[in-house]
Amino acid sequence: MRKLFLAFLLSSSLYSSSLYTLDNVHSLNLYFASEASFLNQDKKDLLKNMATEKLTKAGFLLGETDASLFVIKIDTVEVKEAHVVYIEVGLGEEVIAKRKAKTETFAYTYLDSKFIKTQDPYTQTFASLTLLIDAFIKAHKDDNE
Repeated sequence: MRKLFLAFLLSSSLYSSSLYTLDNVHSLNLYFASEASFLNQDKKDLLKNMATEKLTKAGFLLGETDASLFVIKIDTVEVKEAHVVYIEVGLGEEVIAKRKAKTETFAYTYLDSKFIKTQDPYTQTFASLTLLIDAFIKAHKDDNE
C-alpha cells in the first residue's frame, strides 16, 4: 500500500510546474528596492515600468487596496572590474500560519532569484528581471488553468 501511495505521490508531482500555489492572485502592489550603484533613478523607473507593463499585460490589477505585494529587490557588489548582482522577485501576502494558535503573519508565497556576474550590469539586470517576471507569470498561468 505504501508503494502505491508513493507512486501516486511521485507521479502527481511530475505535473506540477511550480513549488508555489498562485491560485486566485489577481491584484498586486509593486514594491521595488535597490541600492545598486549602477542604477540611477531613471534606470530604476525603466525597470519598474517594464515590470508594471508585463504584469498588467498578463492581467494583474496593480495598485489595488489590500493587494498582494509583488517585491523586486536588486543588490550588487563590485568585484574587481565586474558587478555581482542579486535579483529577487517575490510575492508577499498576509497569511494565517497553522500553529497552536492561528497566527496572522506576512510571508513570501512565491520567491525566485538570480545571481549574475557581469561587466554590463544594467543590461544583464534588465534581461534577468524580465526572465524572473516571465517565470512568475507562467507559474501563475499554470496554477490558474
